[in-house]
Order: sequence, then structure tokens, then C-alpha cells
Amino acid sequence: MRSFLKLTIDSSGEYTETEIIIKCRCIDREVEKIIEFFNKSEKNENLLTVQTDETTKKIKFEDIFYFESVDERTFVYTDDNVYRCREKLYELEEMLKDSPFVRISKSCILNMDCLDSIRASFNGKLEALLINGERVIINRHYVPDFKRKFGL
Repeated sequence: MRSFLKLTIDSSGEYTETEIIIKCRCIDREVEKIIEFFNKSEKNENLLTVQTDETTKKIKFEDIFYFESVDERTFVYTDDNVYRCREKLYELEEMLKDSPFVRISKSCILNMDCLDSIRASFNGKLEALLINGERVIINRHYVPDFKRKFGL
């Protein structure tokens, strides 16, 4: 019999830090997954090191709209900034295989969580409108994978 998870959030200005408490009958695979996710977050595995001309910093993958490769350099696009990162697209694709990111062209990986809508374009391609108003093209070669990830 599959158990259901109960989520309780107690938010108050009196707390100075976030605390996660897991109450369970036993530590089963489901609980182990939750612990694994939390540990990854704590170890900065959900962060990517990026650079601008002046700075280097870490950003959350969830804040990234898409990655684009241009002239053998990888650019990271967020809502309001463009950064560079050292990783190649194929390395990022491997890192993000179990995430909302999907390859949409030879030079671009898109975060599906930043997608507002899609529409048909020419020659079997799709055009994706992102929540920040930007548009990116989904190459026809990558449309089947995109549709599968999108749930079509």
C-alpha cells in the first residue's frame, strides 16, 4: 500500500532559519529520495558557477531560463542577466537529465519551467515564448524530445 505524504509549512517572522523535520514510520525509498534531494541542495549541487567580465558567482539552476552555445562559449540566460559558464552544453545536458531542462537545438538547452507558451513555426519547428517575453526556436530535430518532456 502506497503511503501519502503530508506537507505542513509553518511560516513566521519569528524564525531565524529554515528547519526541515521529517516524521515517518520508517525510512523507506521515498524518504531516502527526500533526504537525497535535501543533501544535494545543501552541497550546492543545485548551483552553477557563472561569470561576468567583473564577477564570479553561483546561481540556482531554477533561475536559469536557458543555456546557449555561441562561438565555443556557453552563455547562461536568467530573467535579467547573461553570464558565461565553463561547462559545455553536452556536460550541462548530462547534469540536467532528470530536471526540467531539455535540449531544443544544437546550441540551446531550455528550462521548461520558464516556458509560457509554444506555437508552430515554419519547417516543423516550434517557437517557445518564455515568461520574460523572450522567444527561442525549437529545432524540428528536437521537437519529439521537447513534446515528450512537455507532455504532448
